[in-house]
Amino acid sequence: MGYSGIETIKSDAKPHRTPKAPWSEKYANAVFVLRKRRKGLLSAQKNGGLCTLRRYVCVSATTKINITLMRSFVFTSLLILALLVPQQYAPAAPANDTVANLDAFITRALKDYQVPGAAVAVVRDGKPVLLKGYGVRDVTKSGAVDENTIFQLASVTKTLTAVAAATIVDEGKLDWDTPIFNYLPEFVGYDPYMTRYLTERDLLAQRTGWPAYTGDQLDSFGYDRAEILRRLRFFKPRYSLREVAQYSNPGFFVAGEVAAAASQQSWNDLVENRLFKPLEMSRSGTQTKDLQNANTTAAHALVDGKEVVVEPTKLDTTGAASSATSTAADMSKLMLMFLNKGAQNSNQILKPETVEEIFKRSMVSKIDFSDLPPISDKTGFYYGLGVGSYDYAGHQIIEKGGALAGVRTILVLVPDKNAGIVVLANLNLTAFPEAVRAYFLNQLLDLNPETGQKEIFADNEKLKKLLAPPPPPKNPGKFNGTLQSLVGIYENDYYGRCAILQDGDALKVECGPAKYPATLKHWNNGAFLMQFPGATQVPSITTFMIGEDGSAEGFANEAFGIFTRVQEKK
Repeated sequence: MGYSGIETIKSDAKPHRTPKAPWSEKYANAVFVLRKRRKGLLSAQKNGGLCTLRRYVCVSATTKINITLMRSFVFTSLLILALLVPQQYAPAAPANDTVANLDAFITRALKDYQVPGAAVAVVRDGKPVLLKGYGVRDVTKSGAVDENTIFQLASVTKTLTAVAAATIVDEGKLDWDTPIFNYLPEFVGYDPYMTRYLTERDLLAQRTGWPAYTGDQLDSFGYDRAEILRRLRFFKPRYSLREVAQYSNPGFFVAGEVAAAASQQSWNDLVENRLFKPLEMSRSGTQTKDLQNANTTAAHALVDGKEVVVEPTKLDTTGAASSATSTAADMSKLMLMFLNKGAQNSNQILKPETVEEIFKRSMVSKIDFSDLPPISDKTGFYYGLGVGSYDYAGHQIIEKGGALAGVRTILVLVPDKNAGIVVLANLNLTAFPEAVRAYFLNQLLDLNPETGQKEIFADNEKLKKLLAPPPPPKNPGKFNGTLQSLVGIYENDYYGRCAILQDGDALKVECGPAKYPATLKHWNNGAFLMQFPGATQVPSITTFMIGEDGSAEGFANEAFGIFTRVQEKK
């Protein structure tokens, strides 16, 4: 099998609504506390039930026609035509037409996973072989997704941050392994060792030791970049530097600030000037405002089995971790640059050895619950610089996935096959990108394309439970205090101040300069559930410490840590 000689397929998608079906979801970059709360679920997810993806059928036959027997001819012709009609999906392509087969798989997977719309780019041997949109941009409006529809890239932004930093490395203004205080002297870590030895490679390869999937909220709370950088001195690592891989968005924020300081421009300008302009990625951006385009997708989530539009995530301040936007067509240019050893047409964006450095394994990671087939204990998983990698069927696979409210993304490269794929989907926490990824890889590497599809779909169905609140106790205990006794201002060194306010017969929370809102509802005894807005947010248990006077002296939140009441000045 292969992709040589296949022409590009342009978008022919038509607006449609996907049918009602059992819904499923998956969060690639889940909050770390979910893992602790759902250990039983995570340990069991590999052994669950299977839900098959149906295949279409194509039967061919050779019939010898006797012209004098016209009735037999008509009957036989109609029979052949009937057999050629697929059972459920688009007509099957010939077995050797890999692009058309992939295209057909994407079409049916879009329905199976209830994804409103997606855009896919496949490159092979120095050119795009598939640039196409599927489905709709917004389930409430007409308008098809095409190869130029703008999506949030989510954590695929991290790859852009690494490439932008690499251009500064190529100029000799930044070194991967020189401590970052040489470029960003205002940075202070939690301890002197981190302050003295933290490097750009540590940040880009997820080996800072900062706790996984934690510490992202300072952007939403309204702090600017300088203040977020200052507060990182209070962000306690879970592990020592370079001890255990921990997926950290704050780490990539700092990596962007280091590259920005070394280049004497903002991270946004750096990505624009060093990546988007030379690669002619004219429909790509670095801020949420870049979504204000007529051909932009909405964000969607499944609520009670139906696709609904949700608010997109806005994290522009810490944008180096997740705020970039792009299209399938633009991302094909990035893939071609990588596969062509840093060159695009006459432009040498990166030195060939720098591309190798980005792909090189800088940190080993354990297989996590978010790693779906073909990733397994057999393939391993490693972090390079802004990308991950694993070994599959004798080939090194380079990959980066992303997730924000209402969007899922993935970028995959197979350097020794000179091939890659980007999948952008406008549905919250879906494994659709991983399903397409697996089909593409298996097809490219001459394996059964359907390998792993049952497991991916089954895992996708189970992982949706991670967003559910903790099960309520059978006999919840009453809160012995009053809601008024909890009202006040509380402070945490890292997250800053959060105010708990009376809101009619309930409580509400406002955090940081932005007064970022959350609800606070009683759950059991002295424990409450704190819920911030957003399709990917999970309620966290909050327990109050009551003082002798009956008022709360502080609270402990399982996601944010301990907050202490700010004493009013007398």
